[in-house]
Amino acid sequence: MIQVHVSGQVLDDARDRQHTGEAAPAPDEVRRISKRLRAGIAHLPDKEYTEQLRKRLREFAAEQDMELPTPDTRSAFWSYRLEDHPTVDVQAGEQLQSMHVAAAYTEAQNSIVENTLRYLEGTPGGQALGELHLWDANVQRALKLDRETGTALAYDAWGALSQRYAATTETEALFFMAELNPGAVAYQTEAPQLRRDGKLDIIDFMYPPPMGKYADLAPETQELLASQAVRAQVHTFGYDENDPKYTPLTKAGHLDLEHLKSLPTPEAQRAAVLEVCARVAAMDGPARTADVQKYVEEVKVLRPDHEVVLPSSTDLAWAYEARAQTTPVVSTHGAFLPGVEVNARTGPQQIQPPETSAQAIAGAHFLPGVTLKPAPAPAAPAPAVPAPTQAPPAPEHAHGPGLAE
Repeated sequence: MIQVHVSGQVLDDARDRQHTGEAAPAPDEVRRISKRLRAGIAHLPDKEYTEQLRKRLREFAAEQDMELPTPDTRSAFWSYRLEDHPTVDVQAGEQLQSMHVAAAYTEAQNSIVENTLRYLEGTPGGQALGELHLWDANVQRALKLDRETGTALAYDAWGALSQRYAATTETEALFFMAELNPGAVAYQTEAPQLRRDGKLDIIDFMYPPPMGKYADLAPETQELLASQAVRAQVHTFGYDENDPKYTPLTKAGHLDLEHLKSLPTPEAQRAAVLEVCARVAAMDGPARTADVQKYVEEVKVLRPDHEVVLPSSTDLAWAYEARAQTTPVVSTHGAFLPGVEVNARTGPQQIQPPETSAQAIAGAHFLPGVTLKPAPAPAAPAPAVPAPTQAPPAPEHAHGPGLAE
């Protein structure tokens, strides 16, 4: 991986971009956007109109050019903000939106070697979707949407585009974030797409991990949590299942740091981290079945008396449906592993899966010591996911599991 340096010039450019902001569309442009998007559906009842508009925006995103400029072009992904970075000259209390840092860094790199890097909003497809100004309140009102519905449709459209952006990423994915946040597109869409495509090992985080959170953990656990592979799968944020951005993947990928700190040995802590990685890999689907098996087998060695709980069949059915809405990915890892409970103390068992999506569990095969059992939903910690300080962000963004020893 390329070790990058965020220069003072890049930061100054990012500050200028953040200060200037995006120009609001003129009234004539707002009317033009509204007329274009409402054509033929304006007469529909509200619920049907909203659904047709969502479908129209997703179709628009699917038509855009997201191909790499060259086979070697790297891709930048971003999420939330840059603050308190130990190796970057950010002023005390300053918060720079990662969107602007990623854009400034990309253009600085391309000024040296053309097409060495890209960022979503700078691609032809990103520019085309940006011209619809879906985050703008005036555009949302012209589309006859309240703020909540308009913002949700904007997230959905940008999420559809970012999924294609991730799918075309090949050589390196630079993540301008310290960790994945479950409320961000990078967690819900982009990272899963990269993982399903066998590209876990090309993800490179540009900001250091939040080591302050890990201070009371064993040194070996801190090293594990700082590895690129773990950072690209788990999150440590509290969440609320009533939050509109919550999905079963939010629950599957949550690492409870307080529980982790209560475990008595480095081996038990490692097993707990790997168990979360196994849940995430199971949610990713058929392409990561081999990774699920690797994680589970190591957990069984580390904690022979521990029962590993993978996602429930209901959560896996949700994951299947979510994948079905995106570009199909051909599996090279065999059959899908549905929601299971792993008991390291028992041998293979014949089972009957519970009623769920037939397609989601068709052709399933099971590991030794695995029984199908819905996973109990863990109690969600109270703190909500932090919100961005300006308009909601557009999408951010194999050596086996590739974990540090």
